[in-house]
Amino acid sequence: MYNRQIMADRLRKARLDKAADEGHKLTQEDVSAATGVSRAHIANAEGARTGISLDAAHALSEFYEIPLDYLVGKTSVPVSVADDFAKNDDERRLLDAWRSISEEDRGALKIALRNAVRAQDSNAA
Repeated sequence: MYNRQIMADRLRKARLDKAADEGHKLTQEDVSAATGVSRAHIANAEGARTGISLDAAHALSEFYEIPLDYLVGKTSVPVSVADDFAKNDDERRLLDAWRSISEEDRGALKIALRNAVRAQDSNAA
Protein backbone atom coordinates (compact mmCIF):
# COMPACT_ATOMS: atom_id res chain seq x y z
CA MET A 1 0.00 0.00 0.00
CA TYR A 2 1.21 3.50 -0.85
CA ASN A 3 2.34 5.48 2.19
CA ARG A 4 2.40 9.21 1.55
CA GLN A 5 4.63 9.80 4.59
CA ILE A 6 7.37 7.53 3.23
CA MET A 7 7.45 9.50 0.00
CA ALA A 8 7.39 12.80 1.89
CA ASP A 9 10.34 11.77 4.04
CA ARG A 10 12.32 10.49 1.06
CA LEU A 11 11.65 13.59 -1.03
CA ARG A 12 12.84 15.88 1.73
CA LYS A 13 15.90 13.70 2.43
CA ALA A 14 16.75 13.57 -1.28
CA ARG A 15 16.62 17.37 -1.53
CA LEU A 16 18.78 17.84 1.56
CA ASP A 17 21.25 15.15 0.42
CA LYS A 18 21.57 16.72 -3.03
CA ALA A 19 22.16 20.11 -1.41
CA ALA A 20 24.90 18.63 0.78
CA ASP A 21 26.49 16.89 -2.23
CA GLU A 22 26.48 20.13 -4.22
CA GLY A 23 27.64 22.21 -1.27
CA HIS A 24 24.83 24.76 -1.26
CA LYS A 25 21.26 25.21 -0.09
CA LEU A 26 18.66 23.68 -2.40
CA THR A 27 15.21 25.15 -1.91
CA GLN A 28 11.90 23.79 -3.10
CA GLU A 29 11.85 26.74 -5.50
CA ASP A 30 15.22 25.60 -6.94
CA VAL A 31 13.85 22.08 -7.40
CA SER A 32 10.72 23.49 -9.02
CA ALA A 33 12.77 25.52 -11.50
CA ALA A 34 14.90 22.49 -12.39
CA THR A 35 12.06 19.97 -12.73
CA GLY A 36 9.01 21.92 -13.84
CA VAL A 37 7.09 20.65 -10.82
CA SER A 38 5.38 23.50 -8.99
CA ARG A 39 6.85 24.58 -5.67
CA ALA A 40 3.43 24.11 -4.05
CA HIS A 41 3.25 20.52 -5.36
CA ILE A 42 6.74 19.83 -3.97
CA ALA A 43 5.89 21.43 -0.63
CA ASN A 44 2.65 19.47 -0.31
CA ALA A 45 4.40 16.22 -1.23
CA GLU A 46 7.29 16.83 1.20
CA GLY A 47 4.75 17.65 3.90
CA ALA A 48 2.67 14.52 3.14
CA ARG A 49 -0.36 16.78 2.73
CA THR A 50 -1.25 15.52 -0.73
CA GLY A 51 -0.27 12.78 -3.10
CA ILE A 52 1.86 13.45 -6.13
CA SER A 53 1.28 12.88 -9.82
CA LEU A 54 3.26 10.22 -11.64
CA ASP A 55 4.76 12.89 -13.90
CA ALA A 56 5.95 14.89 -10.87
CA ALA A 57 7.27 11.79 -9.10
CA HIS A 58 9.19 10.78 -12.22
CA ALA A 59 10.65 14.26 -12.69
CA LEU A 60 11.77 14.39 -9.07
CA SER A 61 13.26 10.89 -9.10
CA GLU A 62 15.24 11.83 -12.21
CA PHE A 63 16.39 15.12 -10.68
CA TYR A 64 17.47 13.47 -7.42
CA GLU A 65 18.88 10.45 -9.30
CA ILE A 66 16.97 7.96 -7.18
CA PRO A 67 14.75 5.15 -8.44
CA LEU A 68 11.02 5.80 -8.51
CA ASP A 69 10.46 2.51 -6.67
CA TYR A 70 12.51 3.82 -3.76
CA LEU A 71 10.74 7.17 -3.79
CA VAL A 72 7.29 5.60 -3.48
CA GLY A 73 8.36 3.06 -0.85
CA LYS A 74 8.50 -0.14 -2.93
CA THR A 75 12.16 -0.64 -2.06
CA SER A 76 14.13 0.38 0.99
CA VAL A 77 17.45 1.02 -0.75
CA PRO A 78 17.98 4.11 -2.93
CA VAL A 79 20.02 2.23 -5.54
CA SER A 80 19.04 1.86 -9.16
CA VAL A 81 18.92 -1.52 -10.86
CA ALA A 82 21.87 -0.48 -13.03
CA ASP A 83 23.95 0.13 -9.92
CA ASP A 84 23.02 -3.34 -8.65
CA PHE A 85 24.23 -5.01 -11.85
CA ALA A 86 27.17 -2.85 -12.78
CA LYS A 87 30.38 -4.16 -11.26
CA ASN A 88 32.45 -1.01 -11.78
CA ASP A 89 32.41 2.53 -13.13
CA ASP A 90 33.09 1.39 -16.71
CA GLU A 91 30.00 -0.84 -16.66
CA ARG A 92 27.91 1.98 -15.17
CA ARG A 93 29.09 4.31 -17.94
CA LEU A 94 28.21 1.69 -20.56
CA LEU A 95 24.71 1.32 -19.11
CA ASP A 96 24.25 5.08 -19.04
CA ALA A 97 25.45 5.33 -22.65
CA TRP A 98 23.14 2.49 -23.71
CA ARG A 99 20.15 4.31 -22.24
CA SER A 100 21.03 7.53 -24.03
CA ILE A 101 21.33 6.18 -27.59
CA SER A 102 18.58 5.55 -30.14
CA GLU A 103 17.06 2.14 -30.87
CA GLU A 104 18.78 2.19 -34.26
CA ASP A 105 22.17 2.75 -32.64
CA ARG A 106 21.43 0.02 -30.10
CA GLY A 107 20.74 -2.41 -32.94
CA ALA A 108 24.05 -1.55 -34.59
CA LEU A 109 25.87 -1.89 -31.28
CA LYS A 110 24.29 -5.31 -30.65
CA ILE A 111 25.57 -6.52 -34.01
CA ALA A 112 29.06 -5.15 -33.33
CA LEU A 113 29.17 -6.78 -29.90
CA ARG A 114 27.89 -10.10 -31.24
CA ASN A 115 30.62 -10.04 -33.92
CA ALA A 116 33.30 -9.16 -31.35
CA VAL A 117 32.23 -12.04 -29.09
CA ARG A 118 32.23 -14.48 -32.03
CA ALA A 119 35.70 -13.33 -33.07
CA GLN A 120 36.99 -13.73 -29.51
CA ASP A 121 35.40 -17.18 -29.23
CA SER A 122 36.94 -18.34 -32.51
CA ASN A 123 40.37 -17.02 -31.47
CA ALA A 124 40.11 -18.87 -28.15
CA ALA A 125 39.23 -22.17 -29.86
